[in-house]
Amino acid sequence: MASSITVGAADVSLWTTYIIKKLVPGLKAELIFGDYAEPAQIPSRFGAFVARWLVPTMRVGSTSALTDGSSGAPTDAITISRVEATIADYGEHFSITDLARDSEISTALDSYKDIIMYAGASALDTLIYNAAVTASNFLHAGDTTITGVTLAAGDNLKAKDFPIIGAYFRARNAKGWDKLSKDFMLAIHPDTERFLVTDVTTAALSWSEVNKHVPAGFEQLINNHRFVGRLNGVSCLRTTIVGTITEDVLAHRCIALARYGVGWLGLGENGPRAPEIKIKSPGPQSTNDPLDTLHTMGWKLRAVARLLDSSRALVVYSAAT
Repeated sequence: MASSITVGAADVSLWTTYIIKKLVPGLKAELIFGDYAEPAQIPSRFGAFVARWLVPTMRVGSTSALTDGSSGAPTDAITISRVEATIADYGEHFSITDLARDSEISTALDSYKDIIMYAGASALDTLIYNAAVTASNFLHAGDTTITGVTLAAGDNLKAKDFPIIGAYFRARNAKGWDKLSKDFMLAIHPDTERFLVTDVTTAALSWSEVNKHVPAGFEQLINNHRFVGRLNGVSCLRTTIVGTITEDVLAHRCIALARYGVGWLGLGENGPRAPEIKIKSPGPQSTNDPLDTLHTMGWKLRAVARLLDSSRALVVYSAAT
């Protein structure tokens, strides 16, 4: 028997909508922290998954002359700090029904893989960031000394904070990164960058003023992608992995790192392996899914990150308002 339907304004899209089968690229944070953590490893099959870093404290020798005929009293010349970390597994997975897998558009699986790979990579970056911000020393934006008292609204990161950060590390003989031309690394949130580059309250040390008269500086004012710029031995990078916290006021918890401030650890690998993508389908003899209904996709990561030395890491608080 024939039938008919009436297409009105409300359901005309049933006849006009076409699904574009190439998915729009997803939005991703800049993942930078893996480049600024020192890799180490535990050999596989050695009966251990806990590692201990040994961090020596260097000593300035005595300038007191020895008494003639005496070797003097022994000193506590050797101090070594021990930092331990336990490797753990991290991961997530989701289910895809057999019906969905067989009916979805051909590019869906590639998009799923991209989402899952980014989830694992961002988890690793966040683990390193979380380890770094446990550093005991901190700077409130606008202060001239470390471990200030109060952060107020409007205390945003500015160019004049860079010499304070650089001086902190140099006073402790910390070393910068070869990949940053020996600079120390400062990771900030894009909102913090907005306050930094628009500051004109102190013209002599406003970001634009200190950069615009130098060719390399002028270039970094224009060509600033994930690299914000550099000043006084500190190179600044941006990433949304930098989080917020209440530090008197709502603040972005930025982090500055010298070499060997943070270590990361793998098992049988020098540093953690990249997250693995796990795709599983029911087998012919599978009893946990007798109707072969569910397929799964996920990521797995085996790693640990740990703060090694608070003298080589500095938390920098910048008010979020």
